[in-house]
Amino acid sequence: KNTDYTGEFANSSGNKVVLWFWELVRSYEQEQKAKLLQFVTGTSGVPIQGFAYLQGNDGNVRRFTLHGDRNVKVFPRAHTCFNRIDMPIYKSKAEMQKYLTMAISMESTGFGIE
Repeated sequence: KNTDYTGEFANSSGNKVVLWFWELVRSYEQEQKAKLLQFVTGTSGVPIQGFAYLQGNDGNVRRFTLHGDRNVKVFPRAHTCFNRIDMPIYKSKAEMQKYLTMAISMESTGFGIE
C-alpha cells in the first residue's frame, strides 16, 4: 500500500516478479531487510512516522517504487534519490533471490551493476 509500481509493473501488482519480490522480502532476516532498504533508499532505517514517509534526497516524501525494466538484465539497479529499484523480469523466484541478495550484500548503494 506504500509502494508504487512502474514500468513493466505498472497496473500489475499481481505480476509474478512483484509477488516473488515481496515473498523474498518477507523471508529476509531483519539485517537483510535493512540492507535492501539501504540499497534502494540510501538509508537502512524506516522513518519514525512509518514507511509511507520515506524521503528522497530533496527532503520530499518519495514512495518506495518497484520498477519493472526489460533492459535491466541480471542485477537490480537502485536509484536512491527516488527510492526506486529497477528489477529485471526474472524467469524464476530462485533467480531473483540469487541476484537481489547478491546486489544488496555488495552494498553498492545507488550504483547499477551490469
